[in-house]
Amino acid sequence: MNVVSVVVCTRDRPDSLVRTVRSLLASAGVDFELLVIDQSDGPESAEALAACFSDSRLRYVHSRARGKGAALNEGLRLACGDIVATTDDDCEVPPDWAAGMARALEAQPTAAIVFCNVAAGPHNPAAGYIPAFEQRRSRLLRSIRASRGQLGLGAGMAVRRAVVLALGGVDESFGPGARFGSGDDWDLAHRLLLSGWHVYETAHLSIVHYGFRTFAEGSDHARRDWIAIGALCAKPLRARHFDAVVVPLWYFSVLALWPPVRDLLRRRRPSGLSRIVGFSSGFLQGLRTPVDRKTLVYRPAAR
Repeated sequence: MNVVSVVVCTRDRPDSLVRTVRSLLASAGVDFELLVIDQSDGPESAEALAACFSDSRLRYVHSRARGKGAALNEGLRLACGDIVATTDDDCEVPPDWAAGMARALEAQPTAAIVFCNVAAGPHNPAAGYIPAFEQRRSRLLRSIRASRGQLGLGAGMAVRRAVVLALGGVDESFGPGARFGSGDDWDLAHRLLLSGWHVYETAHLSIVHYGFRTFAEGSDHARRDWIAIGALCAKPLRARHFDAVVVPLWYFSVLALWPPVRDLLRRRRPSGLSRIVGFSSGFLQGLRTPVDRKTLVYRPAAR
């Protein structure tokens, strides 16, 4: 196995970043490098990592760019490995994770991206939640139609570097700090499926996510997420991939529209109306945004 590159994008989370980096530096069974792309405003993250700088596998980059998509692209350009794994700055990985992600992708020659399970760390479920993604069985998605439902999370992801760069990299319109504040991972998976590659989800690897959110914070994040889902669902149609129309129809009808309708049928107060509003807002914004039909990357919106 050749060198594997691991990219961690961070901004203003020095304490959790140290835990993430230390878990990655404990990786075994693989020759790897770790790139930390830091968009923090101050020096706190660099200072927190100072004790780790003596490890030659760690490459720290302070970036002036903004947005997770931009940070991921910077990491992809700087990476030495053919396979690039990514995790978030509030996660912890087991020692075999980097090697396992590379092996999972190498075992699926038609796949350009692999997701692993993301388990929620210890928390009080009465006070809030931690985003997670857990599958009991591995699966290979061969078409955009198969992507209906929840996809994996960028907190546990690996990609073929050359394939993603040839496709224009990550769309910097998506992800925390960008125009659409999430969805960078799902958007990339959709673009790869539409370009003929497959998506693999492995149930044999898992990391731990500590990104706790109160229910109040979760409401704001949900609206952000549904705006991004709407925008990434509009993109294929904007690029005339009309075979993908089943995806926005499924998200809107099954996950956004049906829950409040079901509540009304049961004579309950309808819940989840923000999904409808968020999806519709993002979808309309996406339809109005020019897209490169070859790379499926949004161009800057006309002013």
